This record gives sequence, structure tokens and C-alpha cells, in this order.
Amino acid sequence: MSAQSLFNRPWARSLSLAGTIVALFFLLWQSDEPSDPTEAASLRGESEPDGFVVNGHYLSYDETGRLTTQFRSPRIEQFESRSETVLESPRATLYGDGSSPPWQAQANEGRLLEADDLVHLLGNVKVTRQAEGGGPPLTLTTAALTLNNSERTVYTDEPVTLTDAAGVTTATGMKAWIDDRLLELYSQVEGRYEPGK
Repeated sequence: MSAQSLFNRPWARSLSLAGTIVALFFLLWQSDEPSDPTEAASLRGESEPDGFVVNGHYLSYDETGRLTTQFRSPRIEQFESRSETVLESPRATLYGDGSSPPWQAQANEGRLLEADDLVHLLGNVKVTRQAEGGGPPLTLTTAALTLNNSERTVYTDEPVTLTDAAGVTTATGMKAWIDDRLLELYSQVEGRYEPGK
């Protein structure tokens, strides 16, 4: 009996049609089930970034459109799973109200938490601001410093050293208000001043 004569019989056609319909329904049913997507982090590892930028430039503006912060970094790595951006050797410019010189900051590393509008600067943090009137700049050095861009403050619990034209001040912990040009030193404050400077 040939295959052609088999398909000429109504019961054989009905059986093959029923088999085809069952197979089609099975394939459609399987395609509706969500497949588990492979997480990018599992492919590359948790320590590897989701993306990176070479020679990156990050700008932040206030609600009026005024530039408030500018970051540059030779390498910026983004980690979406922890909502964090890591900046290598960041250099930042923090602008005040426009009438005073901006603050310049640099560190070995920076961590940007964009959801909280925080930047943590880590390792050899140095912040300078040109003195009004052309004197030597005010310089702040510390091991770690946090910039809260939404509140326009910088703070640390680490030891800090402030150097200006009048002398050197050391303290443990500080908070500064960028726009108001106020500085609060927390504890163990010591100063060495040179009269006549």
C-alpha cells in the first residue's frame, strides 16, 4: 500500500490532520510560556560593568537650568544591578551662585549614586577654591568626601586638613554648604596661623 493511497482514505486524512493540530497546539502552548532570560550579570560576572565610557563628561543642572556640577573621568563604569556608577580618577567642578569662584575636586575614585544624587569621592581627595582677591587658593584634603548635589553640601567623617593664606586647620569630620560658603568642622579642631599673612 502506497502513501498516496493511504491519504486517499478519509480516516487516514482525519488522523493526520488531528496529529498536525495537536502538534500545532503543543508548539503554540510552549511558545506562550515565558522563558527565563539570561541575566547579563550572570554571563559577565557581578564585578564587570554593564557598560562603560572612556573620557566621560557628566553635567548636572538645577531646576532653573543653571550648571551646578561637572565631572570628568578617563573611565566611567555603570553597574545597573546596584544603581551605581564608578568614576576612575574623577575631576569635578562645583559651581556656586555665579559670583564666586567654583570649587575644584579630585580623587582616586568616585562612586555616583544617581538615584540619591550623591557622589562619594575616595582616596587622596583634594578640593581647591581660588581665593577671592587673587591670593593662594583654599585647599581641603581628606581620605573620603561625599557630595550631596540636591542639598548642595559636601561632608565627611574622616580627618580633614584645610590650608589657606592664613595657615593650616585640621579637624575630624566636616560639612560645607557650597552655595552659602559655610563650613562646619566637627571635632578635634586645631589651627596654626601665621600673623601678617
